Amino acid sequence: MGRILKLDTKVANLIAAGEVIERVASVVKELVENSIDALATNIKVELVESGLKEIIVSDNGIGMDVIDAKCCVLPHYTSKIKNSDDLFNINTLGFRGEALPSICAVSNLTIKTSTVDGKGISLRFKDEKLVAEGTISLPKGTTISVKDLFYNTPARLAQLSNANNEVSFVSDYLTKIAFAYPDIAFLFIANGKTIFQTYGNDDQLEVISSVYGFDVARNMLAFAKESNYFSVEGYTSKISVTRSSKQHITILVNGRLIRNYNITNAIIKGYGTRLMVGKYPITIIQITCDAGLVDVNVHPAKAEVRFSMEEELDELVKDAISEILDNNSLIVEQKEINDLADSDPFLEEIDIDEQDNDDEDSDISFDFDKEIVVSEAPSIIFSEEDADPFEENIEPSAPVYEELKLFSDGIALSSEDNDNKLPLMNYVGQLFETYILAQGEENFYLIDQHAAAERINYEQIYDKLSNDKILSYELLVPISYTFTPSEALMIEAKIEELKELGIEIENFGGTTYVVRSIGTWIPKSKINDYLEEIFNSLIRGTKTKKEEFLDSLAKSLACKAAIKGNEYHSEEEARMLLNLLNKTKNPYTCPHGRPVIVKFTKYEIEKWFKRIV
Repeated sequence: MGRILKLDTKVANLIAAGEVIERVASVVKELVENSIDALATNIKVELVESGLKEIIVSDNGIGMDVIDAKCCVLPHYTSKIKNSDDLFNINTLGFRGEALPSICAVSNLTIKTSTVDGKGISLRFKDEKLVAEGTISLPKGTTISVKDLFYNTPARLAQLSNANNEVSFVSDYLTKIAFAYPDIAFLFIANGKTIFQTYGNDDQLEVISSVYGFDVARNMLAFAKESNYFSVEGYTSKISVTRSSKQHITILVNGRLIRNYNITNAIIKGYGTRLMVGKYPITIIQITCDAGLVDVNVHPAKAEVRFSMEEELDELVKDAISEILDNNSLIVEQKEINDLADSDPFLEEIDIDEQDNDDEDSDISFDFDKEIVVSEAPSIIFSEEDADPFEENIEPSAPVYEELKLFSDGIALSSEDNDNKLPLMNYVGQLFETYILAQGEENFYLIDQHAAAERINYEQIYDKLSNDKILSYELLVPISYTFTPSEALMIEAKIEELKELGIEIENFGGTTYVVRSIGTWIPKSKINDYLEEIFNSLIRGTKTKKEEFLDSLAKSLACKAAIKGNEYHSEEEARMLLNLLNKTKNPYTCPHGRPVIVKFTKYEIEKWFKRIV
């Protein structure tokens, strides 16, 4: 009896502070959000000794009177909500009444505030007690000073990163919250040096320029889309501007900075195959919805939220990104190559045509022996659009050559289904038996023939794999494969999935399986290559959703089927390749995100030769 006791108020406050205040950036976040809720148009953040000695946040908001100023440091006192119903309609950044009490519990706090210009109050707290009070001259607004953070919690103080990291965390938060409020002027000073500043001109692109620089800002695309319940808008970068981390994807919901795995993935899915592996866009997305559709009462730091109808939101985000990319030319300019080259594994001194097919996710070895090999399947009648002009013994038909003549005469590329995405260009030649050279009116183009062929193959293969009615035919001579025991178990479990691809396979005893039918979409000269890649993909089992598996498979098969570098091709073949590329949905990158086309302007070339000084 008597073992369960009420916690001391100070201990309870320290526990709460442990949830809300983790580091210097946590203090800055809470104080800046209070300033925004107070309708400030100017917010200044200053760190002394990287915030470990003092954090000062000043604003020109509505300020507080003396009663409110004394109450704001008490647990669960807030001006933001009044009853439980308000929790389902939160339109402010703060609402819990935990931030200032938590900060006060782990620091020495001073509040200076005024509701009118010229006269204000100053309150100083130590060990959560008011120790000094006075009247001061002060412009309208609030200034809060947080000294000696974590002085009474040594373990938390010891866990703080080094001084530069703490400044970096604060800077990351302030730049992202500035994206949400371009109408607020932010100033961030650390150790006497101005780190970041915006001017409150209500221009989000100007804020992007302040954070990332002018070159990035001019390569951002504005997007906007809405549904019945949500609207999304913002900026996202062209494929020439990427980063190696998802940290540059900023998600804002009704003005609140949040983290959300599904929305981040929806943005990346919107890029599809336009991004290289391990590369991510710079995106600032603002989501607006009724407050009742988003639950911000999930985490003490309010950084995570839950949505009603989240699947609809994810689809809206993906479509918004995809549409803006579809509607803009993404041809990479020569001067942008350095952005793509940063930590780009594809631009190292390696065999690029083999690199695309590597897969680091493979955990299971693939070591089967083919007992029966067929060199030729029964003849298949390919439609004109199915014909691969670079496939052996397949000649392009006359109608295709007519299209090439149009290209040769300098007439715009034609396609019945798609608007022209490539500019008008004339064939010039081939460089290093790897790159096609073409000329436009004011630009010169280099086209990677392997990347171009990969893009064409990928879209054709993916479209066929996604078709619910895949046709198949029976092989005259079945193909036999012997798997390892573990591989055989996985193949057995995937027999129905293989049928959906037009492949009929059955057990022939032990770990040997026989393929009796294949889909007509598989080129007859690459049956073995395609089957091996299909089995390999199924055995790896890294993609669970059907569309993800088909996408991964299409990428692998597209690479295997594509023409390679260091292969000479005739002028007619090169022109056909460009016409087929023009008909794709995304002619700018290969399925792995590498650029297909690089543009050199006439102006740049003339500068090289000093024709322009």
